[in-house]
Amino acid sequence: MAYTRFSDRNSRHAIVVDTKSDRIVYEKDSLTPTAMASLSKMMTLLITFDDLKARKVSMHDQVKILASDVNRDGTNMKLNEGDIVGLDVLLDSMMIISANDSALAIARHVGGDYKTFVKRMNDKASEIGMTKTVFYNPNGLPIYGEKDGKKFTYENTTCARDVVILSKFLYDNYEKELTNITSKKRFVNTKKQIDEENTNPILPLVKESDGLKTGFTDKAGYCLAYSSRTNRGGENDVDNRLIGVSMGASSKEARRDSAYNTLDFITQKYKTKNLYKKGEVLASKNINGMIKTDLCPDENISIIKRQDEKFKQRLVYKRVNILKDYDKPIAQMQLIDAWGNIATSVDLYPKSALKDANFIERAYYSGLALLGDIIGSTKSDKPTYPVFTIMNESN
Repeated sequence: MAYTRFSDRNSRHAIVVDTKSDRIVYEKDSLTPTAMASLSKMMTLLITFDDLKARKVSMHDQVKILASDVNRDGTNMKLNEGDIVGLDVLLDSMMIISANDSALAIARHVGGDYKTFVKRMNDKASEIGMTKTVFYNPNGLPIYGEKDGKKFTYENTTCARDVVILSKFLYDNYEKELTNITSKKRFVNTKKQIDEENTNPILPLVKESDGLKTGFTDKAGYCLAYSSRTNRGGENDVDNRLIGVSMGASSKEARRDSAYNTLDFITQKYKTKNLYKKGEVLASKNINGMIKTDLCPDENISIIKRQDEKFKQRLVYKRVNILKDYDKPIAQMQLIDAWGNIATSVDLYPKSALKDANFIERAYYSGLALLGDIIGSTKSDKPTYPVFTIMNESN
C-alpha cells in the first residue's frame, strides 16, 4: 500500500490531537513561535474559571466599566465608562464575538488590575506546560510604543502546540463551563443592540463541534482553535474528542477550510478503537529467573487510528522506589506506528499490587528499575512527544 501526505495548504502552523490517547494525528510546523491574537482570550477565560471555582468571583458579579476598559479596536461590545455589565455577559461576548473591551474588563475585575492579571496568565502558561508562550495583555491586540524616537510593536506570542495544551486543559478541567459558552451560535445584547453570529466558522458546519476560539491580527493571520466530539457508535468504540489549531491563514475562508478539511479527513479515515482492557496482561517478565511479573494497565486504553493500522510494542522501564512508591507504574508500553512515531504510551503496573509483595520481591523489582538490563528494554524518566503526519491512500 502506498501513502501520500495530507497537506493543509491554508495555514502556516497547525496541529490536531485526540484527547483519549493524546495522539498527535496531524502536525505542521507547530513549534514555531507566532503571534496568537485573540486566542489569548482562552487564557483569560481559564484564569476566570479558576477564580470562579475558588469562589473568588461569581458569574452574577456586576462589573462597573472603567475608562481604561473602553476599547474600540477590533471587535468589541461597545462598552462605555460607567456601564454595569454581568461577568457572565462579559465572558459570553469575549468568547462568542471576541470582544476586546470585555476581555479588559474581565481581567481588571478578576485580577484587580491588568498587570497582576497578565502575570497570572504567564504563570498559568508555565504551570500547564506552554513553554513558548508569552502574554502582554488579556485580549491579544498588538501593543504599540515608541522609545528613543523609534516605534515598536509587540504581541502575545505562542505556538500551535501550546494552544493545543491550553485548549485541552480547558476541556479536561472545565468542559461543561466552557461549552456552555463556546457552543452558542449567537451573542445577543439588546441594550447594546448587538446580534452577531459566533465567530467560529466550524460551528454551523460540523454538528459535533462545540468550540473554541478565533483570532486575527496582521501579524498572526487568521487563527482558530477548534474542537469536535466523536461519539461512540458506528465504527467508534468509545467517545472521544479532537482538538485542533490552525494559525496564520490568509483569510477567514482559508481559516475555515483549514479546520474543516482536516477534521473531515480525520473523521473519515480514523476511528477511536479499544486496544486494551484494564487489568489485561500486556507483558510478563521473569526477574533474575525467580519472580514472574505480569504487567497491566490500570484503565481501559483506547486510541484514534486508521482501520488497518498496526502498532509495534516497546517496553520502557521506569525508575521507581519500590519500597515506598506502591501506586506508581514500573513500566511504560510505547505503541510505535509504521513510520516509527510513538502513537501513545501506556503506563503498566504489576498485576499483583506492589504493596502485597514481600521485601525480597520488592528489592528485585527495585533492582530491575535501576539497572534496566532486561533484553529489549530501555530506561526513560520522561515521555516522548513526537511529530505525526496524516497519511492519505493513493493508487
